[in-house]
Amino acid sequence: MRPILFAIATVAALGSAVAWAQSQAAKPAAPKTIEGILVDMKCYSMDTENWVQDHVTPKGKMPMCAMTCAKMGIPVGLLEGGKPGGKVYVIITPAMPLGDHMTKTARITGVIALEGHGIVPDKIEVKNKDKWQEVKIATMM
Repeated sequence: MRPILFAIATVAALGSAVAWAQSQAAKPAAPKTIEGILVDMKCYSMDTENWVQDHVTPKGKMPMCAMTCAKMGIPVGLLEGGKPGGKVYVIITPAMPLGDHMTKTARITGVIALEGHGIVPDKIEVKNKDKWQEVKIATMM
């Protein structure tokens, strides 16, 4: 009789644990706002000095590289605090709409993803002079 009670208790406990885990997984993460500079992830990952528009490459200096790369679809990142060597979040959205805003100060509100290395934006704003301007981001959902 005891093995049956143990089995029932085990199944009940596992069922409760699974239900709790599913309820935790179903809770969306709270949005976070991060401010920094928009960088070209390919070039910045090769050299942290490539946080500006013109990049240094093995073939020499490439003018307007950050804008060109973003417009080609190469992922864009947000360099938190705008300081080279700082934490970078990959912005999980199509890069092309950000091309004209590369190296500008940006403020992104969204959910942190990829174990803290990415951000899924709900809203992206860039600073033009003293005003924040929202950048329309492409979504499929």
